[in-house]
Amino acid sequence: MSRAEKLARLRAARSGAKVDDYHSDNDENVNIYDEVDENQYRKHKRDRVLNDDFIVDDNGEGYAETGADDWEAQNAAAYGSDDDDEGDGDGDGSGLKHPKKLRKVKMIKESNVGAGSKAIDSFFKQPAVSFEKKQKMKKNNNDPNILNDILSDFTSKATSSLKKKQTAINKRKNPFSSLKSKSDVLNTSTPAAKKVHTLSSVDTSSFDFASPSAKRPNDTTRTTTHEDTSFYTAPQFDESVPLETPSSPIRTSEFASKNLNILDALDDGSMDVSGGIDDVETNDFDDDDEDDDIIVSKRKKVSAVVQVDRSITLTSTKINRKLTAVDSSPLKNAKQLEIESSPSKASNVSNLSNITFEKLEGNDVVMKDEDGDEGIQMFWLDYIELDNSLLLFGKIKTNDGRLVSGMVQVNGLCKTLYFLPRAKKLVNDDDEEEQEVEDSEKPCTPMEVYDEIIPLLMDKYGLNSIKAKPQHMKYAFEHYDIPKEAEYLKVLLPYKTPKSKGVSIPSNLTGETFSAVFGTNTSIFESFVMQRQIMGPCWLTVTGCDFSSLQNVSHCNIELSVSSPTDISPNLYTRDPPPSLNVLSLNVQSYMNAKTGRQEVGSVSLALYKSLPQDVPISPELQPTEQMTLVRPVGGTMNLPVGLKGLAEKKGMALRTLNNEKTLLNCLVGMIKKYDPDVFVGHRLENITLDILLHRMKDLNISQWSNMGRRSRKVFPEKFSRSNGRYNLFLIRDMLAGRLLCDISNDMGQSLTPKCQSWELAEMYEVVCRDKYSPMEVNLANPLVAEDANKLLAAINENAQAVRIIGKTAFGMQILTTSKQLTNIAGNAWSHTLGGTRAGRNEYILLHEFERENYIVPDRETRAQRQKQANGETEENGDEGNDESNTVSNKKAKYQGGLVFEPEKGLHKNYILVMDFNSLYPSIIQEFNICFTTIERSNLGEDELPRVPTKSAMGVLPKLLQQLVTRRREVKSLMKDPKLTAIEKAQLDIKQMALKVTANSMYGCLGYVNSRFYAKPLAMLVTNKGREILMDTRQLAESLGLTVVYGDTDSVMIDTRCDSFAEAIKIGNGFKEKVNERYKLLEIDIDNVFKRLLLHSKKKYAALNCSINDKNEEVTTLEVKGLDMKRREYCPLSKELSIFVLNNILNSSDPQEALNEIYNKLEEVTAEFDENSIPMIKLRINTKLSKDPSKYPGGKSMPSVQVALRLQNQGKIIKAGSVITFVITTGDPDDDSKDLEGNAASVAERARALTEVLNANYKPDKKYYSEKQLFNPIDRLLTRVEGYDVVRLAQSLGLEAHRYEAKARDIVQQHELQPLESTVPDSTRFRDMKDLKLCCTNCSNDFLFGGIQPSDDYQMTFSGIKCKQCEHNLHPLSVAAQLELFIRNELSIYYQCWLVCDDCGIQTRQVSVYGKRCIGVNGTAHECKGVMRIKYSDKMIYNQLLYLQTLFDVEKTKKQQLKPLPSEKPIPVTLNKGEIDALAEQNRKQFSLLQKVVQKYLDVNGRRYVDLASIFRVN
Repeated sequence: MSRAEKLARLRAARSGAKVDDYHSDNDENVNIYDEVDENQYRKHKRDRVLNDDFIVDDNGEGYAETGADDWEAQNAAAYGSDDDDEGDGDGDGSGLKHPKKLRKVKMIKESNVGAGSKAIDSFFKQPAVSFEKKQKMKKNNNDPNILNDILSDFTSKATSSLKKKQTAINKRKNPFSSLKSKSDVLNTSTPAAKKVHTLSSVDTSSFDFASPSAKRPNDTTRTTTHEDTSFYTAPQFDESVPLETPSSPIRTSEFASKNLNILDALDDGSMDVSGGIDDVETNDFDDDDEDDDIIVSKRKKVSAVVQVDRSITLTSTKINRKLTAVDSSPLKNAKQLEIESSPSKASNVSNLSNITFEKLEGNDVVMKDEDGDEGIQMFWLDYIELDNSLLLFGKIKTNDGRLVSGMVQVNGLCKTLYFLPRAKKLVNDDDEEEQEVEDSEKPCTPMEVYDEIIPLLMDKYGLNSIKAKPQHMKYAFEHYDIPKEAEYLKVLLPYKTPKSKGVSIPSNLTGETFSAVFGTNTSIFESFVMQRQIMGPCWLTVTGCDFSSLQNVSHCNIELSVSSPTDISPNLYTRDPPPSLNVLSLNVQSYMNAKTGRQEVGSVSLALYKSLPQDVPISPELQPTEQMTLVRPVGGTMNLPVGLKGLAEKKGMALRTLNNEKTLLNCLVGMIKKYDPDVFVGHRLENITLDILLHRMKDLNISQWSNMGRRSRKVFPEKFSRSNGRYNLFLIRDMLAGRLLCDISNDMGQSLTPKCQSWELAEMYEVVCRDKYSPMEVNLANPLVAEDANKLLAAINENAQAVRIIGKTAFGMQILTTSKQLTNIAGNAWSHTLGGTRAGRNEYILLHEFERENYIVPDRETRAQRQKQANGETEENGDEGNDESNTVSNKKAKYQGGLVFEPEKGLHKNYILVMDFNSLYPSIIQEFNICFTTIERSNLGEDELPRVPTKSAMGVLPKLLQQLVTRRREVKSLMKDPKLTAIEKAQLDIKQMALKVTANSMYGCLGYVNSRFYAKPLAMLVTNKGREILMDTRQLAESLGLTVVYGDTDSVMIDTRCDSFAEAIKIGNGFKEKVNERYKLLEIDIDNVFKRLLLHSKKKYAALNCSINDKNEEVTTLEVKGLDMKRREYCPLSKELSIFVLNNILNSSDPQEALNEIYNKLEEVTAEFDENSIPMIKLRINTKLSKDPSKYPGGKSMPSVQVALRLQNQGKIIKAGSVITFVITTGDPDDDSKDLEGNAASVAERARALTEVLNANYKPDKKYYSEKQLFNPIDRLLTRVEGYDVVRLAQSLGLEAHRYEAKARDIVQQHELQPLESTVPDSTRFRDMKDLKLCCTNCSNDFLFGGIQPSDDYQMTFSGIKCKQCEHNLHPLSVAAQLELFIRNELSIYYQCWLVCDDCGIQTRQVSVYGKRCIGVNGTAHECKGVMRIKYSDKMIYNQLLYLQTLFDVEKTKKQQLKPLPSEKPIPVTLNKGEIDALAEQNRKQFSLLQKVVQKYLDVNGRRYVDLASIFRVN
């Protein structure tokens, strides 16, 4: 074929025409391939294996020809069945590319194969191009044959693309689709001799999960039988089933036309993505007795004639069997998740010829148990969901006792659906919408639901059969219209279906016979661990292993598949300890390429720790088994500096030098392949280290990048890019599946190191290991570093040291051991726990518990579903909205939380007892039996509190907490054994802490709105009970004569009024007994004893914590909570001085003496500022970014944002969540700190990164630090101290003292005695008093009277009060009568003595026998713990009388001291002083008469008199 002809074929392929149909005039159809028989081909293969040589010029990619066939890589399109398999055009289905220069090896078959069969040559990969041919191609760049080769590739690709669609179309028709209809009796042959019934004769009382095989109609040549129990009756592929059959249309089920609304709902679930049809794996779970009856649903007959080639010889049968095995592998995944097979290749980069990887056979790992059953023992560590199957990664035990890496593909997984039958069947009328049948009183049965939904599911998902049965289930969650117990239809829907792949059933689907469906969004992993009852990483027994179905699809020593999850079960009785792990500590040094603007890898350090135990604490001093640092030329240089390797050898550093970045990355993946680590450990591992490595591997086309994980892959995920932000974290975890990622700085690591503030590596190492580590600032982009061997070696040594520090910190935190224990308790995946998902752990432990109790669990909701539901509720409620819609984004439920008492602010010098309830919320749940299953909440209002159950069985949640508490108590008792070693004690301590953390976090799932088990009424009830208990505790303390100075959620601080530690403890023990005797499970204990306490405000205090040491001496330590010194935005100098201030105030008996010492210390610091002698490290400020620095709208005024932007410009990696460390300076040393317009630079513009300040001659901004970092926090600490002088503090810090004089006066006023009420202005004293209401006797107009002042309703004249509406003057006797009537009415209200609760607001005249305690709505004094107060007190009636008297006080009127009348709008008319004086004098006589009316009631009011005789009476 000439060049022009090939170009014509290329254009035809691009235009969409069939290439096979396009013929040129001179097309002679020359076969360019040699045909050989099978013996010749085998000889060819044998020679190729025997002459196995490395490819010399492999461009650093590392490839070795081993003779292994790359099945999936070449033939995925030929016999895959996913969406990727659909191409454009037709072909022969082989899916091969045909380069012109390659030989085609074709087998001559022994029999005449039909048109539907394939040639065996389509299953072999293309031979590699030889090295000599590559060299020849390089030399002859202008050779036209090169273009011919390219065109041949294009032609082959086009042809291959055409063949893909042909294969997919041919496979759409299932050869077994013509099974008998469901009304026919099954013609089966089963060795188990089980009872089989049709739908019409089935006994619905019991169902078995075993399903017989069905003989295919019109097929007399073969019969498929199954000896194993299975879900479906569709025959599986066996060795006589051909891979391809002619396509034929599938007739639509007659049920679909009758129930279009349900089909529409199914279609609305998600996009219907249909690919090629694979036969369904026919497997099931055995959860019932094998002798029970069964229900089988099968597809109806297909009228189209199915033509299947029968002329298949034994040779082709074996081939088809092999193809079936290959086809069942996870290779055929969608675009984003590919598994591509490849031979086991050893990287040849940098002479890595010693890297080997052993592949084991099935015989090496299969063992027999005591019963003679064959299987393998696997300890699973990680998983990934792929192509509707589950891949488990872990350690497999070999016959010789070794533990090797392994991968198990679990097929045949099913989703469990529960359909709730309706109480009354719905009917569809032509003129009306769906409505319930009125004349039917019988509820729908599961069989009626079966008849409606099963045919639809079979048609929707292309299933030949499906399994279902009635099952009695319970429900106790937030859909209150669901009955507590009911008969459901349980349906097992395969995840892997021929049609509608990826389409989920909508969770709100309803039908004529069912009102709800559950389990539609269950993930594959959740279904697996729930159905097999697997609680975290553990030993698994795997039977039914198929070692031939997976070939080189992973980087594990052994890979296999099982056809059903029933082949896997946890081995609960094994004595084998968990296998040891290989842990690889990893750290990367990168720099910004100035030309490309991208981060490049300059150096990578690895530290391998072999055979680390899982459940035993690891010493931080453990040295790595092997350490290596890889380095390549950096800073734009082409070569490494001379002598670098020699210097490294002298210092004993393991260093490997490489020529370029691509070679370095190839070497890295080769070493990871060799080490085969189970765990990666790093600092900022996911968002920086692995992110950089994988992006550079993608940019440089590193073919072996998948060695980073344990799945063999060739193509990166399509959505993996730099612009995806946090979504890349999920992709990274997907790409590294099989290896656990342990990031010591993520949420999990931060939860184990709460004392850290920035979580930088140096800080974490200091907190955990109590050792100093000062990292060196490294800039590999600097040519001075890149060209100097000593400087470059120092930078590389920093990387090598960091990787060891990471390992020490991780082992010191015991993050692996702790996370393993938490995972085993919760029953989730280890990777979930390492990712820091506390809510996920709570979710899985509840899922396991409710599954055991036969409850239907709530469906998982995505964020989009929650937001959609919230938006729908908001639209229904108009503009008001509700709590649920608001909390979707806020993640906080809006209900009353824990009770916090108002603190008695100031310095307390007596001993203070801190009494704390042990695990308050978990104890409340157990004490009051609060659970989903016990609390009735169906008829509650929006914020109505549910009732506590009186008598009911223990709920699931209290029972679970009881088990956790009991297990922890048992572990703590074991820790008391004196024979235990230190390691054993530490191991038990980790376990009891994991149990405690799990139990204490159970309440969180109730109040977290994004939780699957969110229940606002239950959370409200728990917190309400906590408030009641804390209030009861306070009342008990006050009844004993003790003073509660503060209380917060689960603890109270009690002033013992004693100055002895022993007396304080004695009081605490007595109080403890009185509290604990009130409850069954709640316990209070002495948490701390404070010798001194400085209470600042709620949740902010400092105290001296007192304890007794071994020598019976009191030892005090400073304890601080919530103060400024605990926040990261204050520099170390500020924290150091704050600690100095607190120690002096709390330890000194004379406050004034302590204040003088503080002032002197601050003066010394000010002098050090002037001398510039304070180290910059003490002035660093840490701020955490919540978003990318470029996305802050007010970033110009934020120092941290400006520093982050500067660091980004320097090539540093700054993302959301990064902690920026900076110093406020006076400006650059070489300029005058002016901006572009000549103004003084702002604080943000003068902020510099700490590393930049340390390397230059910067000076700190004394004014900023003195005012913002020192004065403000110290001022807040001293405000409550007697004798504190704010002006003196400002002078000590060198600040302008006159600016703080006003604040000093305010402080003095706060410490002075409060004035008497008589000195308070009337406008303040009588603010809440009722105004006098008068009525005009002429027009009956009511108006408020406020004395002589302007008003819109009345006017004061020389003859008295005048009504503005009718211009009538009120008679003085009328005014006096109305005044007396007003007073008597107020006295009547006072004497009624109404009481009001300060908590619930109830008003009553009944007095509780408990004194001031609220009696509640029912009068039982158990519903509310508020305090009852008199609504109208004697003080209020006294002030009311005084107010009425001031209205007619002439002297106060002249001084204009009257309380102004309330008015909605300003009064236009005003009175001047002369008019007021004249009116007052003219009305003096009338006012004196009215004053006498008030005075006679004041004379009998006892509040205005003090009986001195009673005070000074001598007994």
